[in-house]
This record gives sequence, structure tokens and C-alpha cells, in this order.
Amino acid sequence: MEFKTGIIPNELTFGDLFFMGLKRERMFYDREKNERTDKLESRIYNLASSTQKEQIEVTIPEYIDLKEIEFNKQVKLKNPVIKARAQANGNFANVIWTVEAEDIIEGGSSGGIKKNEPSKEPVGVGGEKK
Repeated sequence: MEFKTGIIPNELTFGDLFFMGLKRERMFYDREKNERTDKLESRIYNLASSTQKEQIEVTIPEYIDLKEIEFNKQVKLKNPVIKARAQANGNFANVIWTVEAEDIIEGGSSGGIKKNEPSKEPVGVGGEKK
């Protein structure tokens, strides 16, 4: 089975996503000179996923401005794609899953904290216990 273009997740894959912050900036690597350059390739952000029950790393392209989103603010991913690559480890190989998206967009409620909503039923209404 080959997923040459990656796996396109749906809403159930990640659940609610919360912004945790910038993890690192990835720079281009010049293979001819065998050294890292100062040219930005992408930024990697940490997001908390309610469905995965863990922190996930999301790679955003370099042409998107640096995200300065409030910590634990609910966000959405624009056109996310999940990709896999194998990393050799002796006689074995580990699968490394990566999530790439076009952008991270603020959205939803603030931090996933539900505010107490007043009851629509007036006080004293309802069945009394005997």
C-alpha cells in the first residue's frame, strides 16, 4: 500500500486542537557544502490534540508568518496532510509520522474551557423531592 500524497485527516483524527507554541524553525541544508544555511525552510509548532491525547508537531511552510497565538487557544489546521517515513535503526525501521498543513488558524472557544451558562429555568421550577 502506498500513500504517495499522504493521508488526508478528517475532523475526528485530531479532535479539538490547542496551540502550545513554536517548537523550532527548520533551516535548509546545503548537501553540496554539507552545512546548514540561514534560509528558513519551515516552522514546527506544538499542538495538543483532544482525540490523540498527546502533543503533536505540525509543520507549516516558511512563507506563512510566525504565529503569535495565545497559549492553549483553540486552533484549526488548513489543509492538513499526514505523511510517514521510515528511519533505519539497525536491522529494524521505525515509522515517523509527520503532520503538515498550509496554516494554523485561530478558531473555536478560548482554551477549551466551558463557561458556566445560566440555567434557562427559573429558580423554584421543577419537580420537588419528597
